[in-house]
Order: sequence, then C-alpha cells, then structure tokens
Amino acid sequence: MVAPDFIVPPPGLIPNAPEPAAAPPPTTTEPERTVRAPGRALPTFTPVPSGPPAPPAVSPRAERAEPVEQAPTQAAHAASASPGPFRLSGPGGFEVLLTVPIVVGRDPVPSGVLHADARPVSVVDPARSVSKTHAVIDARTGVVTVIDLHSTNGVRVQPPSGELVELAPGAPTEVAAGSTVYLGELGLRVDRLSIDTV
Repeated sequence: MVAPDFIVPPPGLIPNAPEPAAAPPPTTTEPERTVRAPGRALPTFTPVPSGPPAPPAVSPRAERAEPVEQAPTQAAHAASASPGPFRLSGPGGFEVLLTVPIVVGRDPVPSGVLHADARPVSVVDPARSVSKTHAVIDARTGVVTVIDLHSTNGVRVQPPSGELVELAPGAPTEVAAGSTVYLGELGLRVDRLSIDTV
C-alpha cells in the first residue's frame, strides 16, 4: 500500500472557519465626517520696475551706524613693531647684522685695547680704496657708531637728508639709520630691522 503525501484529518477535528460578516448597508442619517480645507487665494505677482532701484527708506528713529573699525595698515604695523638690530649692507650681497662690534677692511685685524673684541669682517673692494683695517662699527648702545682707524682714504657718512661728512680719524661718530657709510669709495648702508624681519 502506498502512503499518501499528506495526512487528512478526520472530520470534525478542525472546526470550520466562520463566514465573514457582511458590511452593514450605508445609512444616510449619519452626518459626513470628512473635513474639507477652505480654499485659499494664490499670491499675486508684482512686476519689477525697469528703472534704477529707489533708495531705502530711512526711519527717523533709525540709529546711526557705528563706524567699522578698519584693519591696521602695514604702516601702522611697522610703527608698532619693536626695533631690532642694525644691519650693514653693501654691493655684491654683503650683509652683516651689527649685534657685536665689527672691524671692517679688505683683510682686517682687531687693533688696540678698545677694539680687541671686535669681529673682523672683510669687504670686497675692486677699486682698492678700502684699507686692510679701515674702521670699527659698533651698535651695542642702541645707536651705530663708526670710528675711522686712521685709514688711507678716510671714512665719510651721508645721512638720509644731508651731505657727505668726513669723519675725524679715531673719534667715534654716531650714524643714523638710513645713512650710507663710505669706506674710501665703497658705500655701505646702515638700516634698522624690526623684530618681525629678524
């Protein structure tokens, strides 16, 4: 005998499913519960005038606008920057910061007891107007002083707004920033740097 693929339960074991209830017929006595939104008007469009725009209306009670603070200019920044060391610069990319006394010349050697601590700085002078040991330049006191060490062709100084002045040999002379110091025919410019550029 062949077994069936599925088992059939005996009658009455599983109750029959109830019949679906019929929907009640619609009545006309109940009020309609649908809420309808009232109609609303669409916005109107106003054409833009073709002429220049009218200035904005100013209320008599309008407060005066406070002036906007401007960013500091480069000149104001430079004025507020702290002064840095002095710099000596010349032709051919020559540049020295005057943080210690220096003795300048074609092949300088510190001379004398007063200038024994000066650092030798050689300059290139194609005209050979600069002596081997020409001058001492110092800025330790906050001002630049130049001393002609009895050079052959002397030391002259030209301030930013003045004429050339010949220095007396051996006498310290103050030199203002922006001046040019001439060792013989070789000109070296004295500038003061700010802390920002050091």
